[in-house]
Amino acid sequence: MNFLNFTDLSGVARESINSVLIMGGAVLLSFLCRFIWSRALIPIASKTRTNLDRIILEATAVPLSVLILTAGFSFSVNRILFLEELEKSAGMALLAGIAYTLLVINIAFLVVKIFRAISEWYLEDVAHRTQTTFDEEFIPLLSRVISIIIFFIAATIILSHFKVNISGFLATAGIASLAIALAAQETLSNTISGFMLVLDKPFHVGDWIQLDSGEAGFVQEIGLRTTKILTFDNTVMIIPNAMIAKSKVVNRNYPDTKVKTRQKIGVAYGSDLVRVKKILLEICQAHPDVMKDPPPLVFFTEFGEFSLNLLLIYWVADLKEQFGISDQVNMEIKRRFEEENIEIPFPQRDIHMRK
Repeated sequence: MNFLNFTDLSGVARESINSVLIMGGAVLLSFLCRFIWSRALIPIASKTRTNLDRIILEATAVPLSVLILTAGFSFSVNRILFLEELEKSAGMALLAGIAYTLLVINIAFLVVKIFRAISEWYLEDVAHRTQTTFDEEFIPLLSRVISIIIFFIAATIILSHFKVNISGFLATAGIASLAIALAAQETLSNTISGFMLVLDKPFHVGDWIQLDSGEAGFVQEIGLRTTKILTFDNTVMIIPNAMIAKSKVVNRNYPDTKVKTRQKIGVAYGSDLVRVKKILLEICQAHPDVMKDPPPLVFFTEFGEFSLNLLLIYWVADLKEQFGISDQVNMEIKRRFEEENIEIPFPQRDIHMRK
């Protein structure tokens, strides 16, 4: 008897043997894939400059192996199902449907794993280099949304395969999405505004900003829904991103961090203004943290009610140091004026009484 002569067998038996061989080949290919992934590709990827290839390979090793098995199973079942003898078999049709469902689910699962691997790589290798926490919050959310969309598409494909009317299903999903969008309108508005802040970059973490509503401080964190500002009172102010997007924002760090300091100074009538100007310029030029370019300036601005008023202008390289440097300059002005016998007047009135 020739056991390898398939022509002596019935169509069902012959296709059954072929299906078993296909399934066996799929099993071998699945194990071979796992072996190549674990013993060759992943070790090689671990030595490259980026972690992206390693993370994707590690994430797809198991799903790809399972996908090969389900693809082999689906192909094997369909070969038998196409035979005339079994074409109308309810059991085989059910088995083919299960095989198709498993195949679609595994493809969806593999795609989701790839997206999540890319998200994981971004959070590990890229996100910490940015100046905001927006991506740390947005990327996981985006990954979940993409996963839901992929599985939703997979479910639609499976229902269509079983000839289920999905128009009602899609309509229900659309209404549910609209209801969720309306309920989360404020959250979505803040999220979209946060996304635009990251893209447009009107300010960065550490910048000193001021809103047209009066809030001011240093940007501490740019999040998915809110931005945190550290005020000069050392309190954290949490502002919705949508509010910032609608506001006029003054960024004191643009185009650079230097800041102009204006100091009004009054001296008594009769003071030598040329000498006063010289002293003020000497004080600024001698201070190590007062910028020499642009140079400090002094202007005689007005004849006041009690004093001759001058305006001292100088620049500080870092706006965070402005108040400390201003304090030091003012202390030195007071000391030099006392040393040079220059009077700083104060408001006073002479009252003449008639007898």
